[in-house]
Amino acid sequence: MSDQYMVNKRVSTLVTIFCCSFYLTACGGSSNDGQTNGRAELPPAVITESVGTLEPIMTFGNIDLFGDSEFITNGSYGFALTTNDNSQITAVNWQQLSGPELIVLATNSQTIGFDALQAGNYTLQADVTTNTGIQQITHQFAVQQSDLTVANLRLDHTVTERGKVSLRVDSFNNNISTAAIIWKQVAGPAVLELQTEENRAFFIAPAVESDQIVQIETTVTFADGSTSIDKSIVTINDTQIIDTAYFPNSNIITSDDVFSFKADSAYKTAIESCIYTNSLNSTCTFGTLPLIGQQFNDPTIADILDRTLVSHDWMGQRFTQYLEQSAAGPDMLKLLRGVTAVVISYDVRPSFYWAATGAIYLDARNFWVIPEERDTLNEVPDFRSGFGSDLQFRVLWRYIKDNAPYMPGANFSSTARDTRTFDALEADISWLMYHELGHANDFFPHDVWADLSNSDDPLSFFRNNGTNSDLMINSFPLNSAQMKGLAQVSFAGETANATQKTYVASDIEAFFTPDIASSYYSYLNEREDFATLFERFMMQYRLNASADIGIVNTQNNANFLVTWGQRDRFNHSTIQERTRFTVEKILPDLGDIAALQAELPTSTQLRSNVSWFDNVDLRENVQGQNAIQVPYRLETTSIIDETNRHIGKPTLRN
Repeated sequence: MSDQYMVNKRVSTLVTIFCCSFYLTACGGSSNDGQTNGRAELPPAVITESVGTLEPIMTFGNIDLFGDSEFITNGSYGFALTTNDNSQITAVNWQQLSGPELIVLATNSQTIGFDALQAGNYTLQADVTTNTGIQQITHQFAVQQSDLTVANLRLDHTVTERGKVSLRVDSFNNNISTAAIIWKQVAGPAVLELQTEENRAFFIAPAVESDQIVQIETTVTFADGSTSIDKSIVTINDTQIIDTAYFPNSNIITSDDVFSFKADSAYKTAIESCIYTNSLNSTCTFGTLPLIGQQFNDPTIADILDRTLVSHDWMGQRFTQYLEQSAAGPDMLKLLRGVTAVVISYDVRPSFYWAATGAIYLDARNFWVIPEERDTLNEVPDFRSGFGSDLQFRVLWRYIKDNAPYMPGANFSSTARDTRTFDALEADISWLMYHELGHANDFFPHDVWADLSNSDDPLSFFRNNGTNSDLMINSFPLNSAQMKGLAQVSFAGETANATQKTYVASDIEAFFTPDIASSYYSYLNEREDFATLFERFMMQYRLNASADIGIVNTQNNANFLVTWGQRDRFNHSTIQERTRFTVEKILPDLGDIAALQAELPTSTQLRSNVSWFDNVDLRENVQGQNAIQVPYRLETTSIIDETNRHIGKPTLRN
């Protein structure tokens, strides 16, 4: 065993680099020091004027009920609750008492949205708790059979003031992609920065002094000349936001609807107060919320769920399904020992690990299966999507399994109401969790759990002890100054300089290939380098999924012809030693890592001047495919741009 493997001291050489005292790693994206995260500043707490008044459809004592009053089949509808006496709603429980089954996935929220697919008489009940008592409301409505073309504006829901909001319009019985769509706000305090993109709208909720209802309307004119109007209500929740607290200080407004997935968890109070709130401004000690590994050497799924926060019950249910059924599930149980909690929420975007709390925060987009689950997600574009737009190259990545795309695979259309298979769910969750848990076990590896005291806390321990990624980068440094500089442009949002703007794919090949990085993302910082190495090893070892990297030009390259590419670069002979160091530090339970490496595929070159899509199957009998046939595949196959770890289509300029 080489000397660098014998290093036990984990004190960072950069203990003081984080001026805001904690470290956030935003994965599938970038990492930063917790200052602004490359994001736009939070909107100021300015109360806006109302653009119109929305009257409640019914009143029950001090509770007002807002929502639709006419219903036809295939329509999307919703109801919302607020108080009329300045009392605060602290808990809600919706249930359906009669009628054909509705899929309602936010039963703990002040606002629910649903599709009415069948005619009939319906009854809903809500138990509403305020600081003045409990009020039970019951509401009946009838859905009429109809063959009309209907626009479906989704989804009525509750948001936190000053938070980011998205809505999407589609249709069960007409093509939304060829329709003309007009958006406008018709009621409630004026929203901020209303923007539209195809069939979606995004805005920032204004600050409010009490819970308020916003109503957005779409007028959709389909290609056949038919027109449909639909409206959605968004409840803006008045909440306590401390701008200097951890999350608001990093330009993140958290959802007030996040709750402990297990209502009877012994850690319910701790995880609900220590992990994801707009007023969290100090780190909880391990005496209040220990790492899972401090308590369990072999935690069960139930132990993990006791530490899980969700914004919707379905997220915890899919997480449970994944842990129970995935081949990666046993790995995750071991890796989760390095966290205090797991957050899965509709408004987490991108996923990240945070040393201030010792928790991982997972984007719920990775967990949906049925379209109704997808409807509850926030689709506001990733703040990093435009990073590196001045550069003349892109670095793409993906996973391949059995000579076919694994992650991402085929696109799942929101307008077609697609359902995902478990295989797609497993692929989407596994790479993300291996990555985030790689971070968690970098900051809190197995050999420190037993020595943590109740008075220790995640932030202080990290600042005093550093990470294994510090040791890795010292022993196995990356040498390309050009790639390090470009990574700051692509991942941290820095402005490209004149020289960087001239680089094309062949330049990137010359900078990248002599070095020992497994990915372009590795150059952002040692944390991402460390976690990405681990992620790619585990995806191959456990799921037989190979990681591809490809460098392409962005000009005059509509077919995504690859200048240089490689499969399973993590197992290249020049990178194997640093990969082994990483895996041994994160998951020593695997045993002899060198022996495991020897059984895995070594790196394989992609074919140059062949389309990224025609480089999926590298067997000899398919190497004659013509890349010119590729463009139509862009409509059905996702690509991931390594410059922002973001699912979507890179901008290619012809």
